[in-house]
Amino acid sequence: MTAWGDQAPSDRTVLNRFDGYERGKLDVSDSLRSDRPRAAVTDEMIDAVRLMIDDDPHVTYQQIECSLGINSPAINSILHDHLKLRKVCARWVPHSLITYQKRLRIQFCRESLERFEQGRSWRVFDIVTGDESWFHHYDPETKEQ
Repeated sequence: MTAWGDQAPSDRTVLNRFDGYERGKLDVSDSLRSDRPRAAVTDEMIDAVRLMIDDDPHVTYQQIECSLGINSPAINSILHDHLKLRKVCARWVPHSLITYQKRLRIQFCRESLERFEQGRSWRVFDIVTGDESWFHHYDPETKEQ
């Protein structure tokens, strides 16, 4: 172990190499696996997941996994890292604002400041703000629906 330091192979790797040597496998290089794709997160898979969500925003990890044959960590990466989605009320929704939406919010804030005299008007206290609490004027769909 001291000769290899941090680069030393694990005990399991050494045992696998030894078993291979006993069976006559003298080549110690890793063989390519043809039984599975090299990477599940491809542009084609990202597009396929996007289409599934466009068709049904309530689609689950299990449905995507069964339909496309990719594992859960790959699905998670596609949904959160590539498509920037998150699950809200059993539905996939965009997680980030586009530039146009950001500009609209800035414009609204500036107009509000002008309307309430830079915050010096007593009417400024009538503004209601919020965080991510959602109040619906209708009965939202449950996760079971």
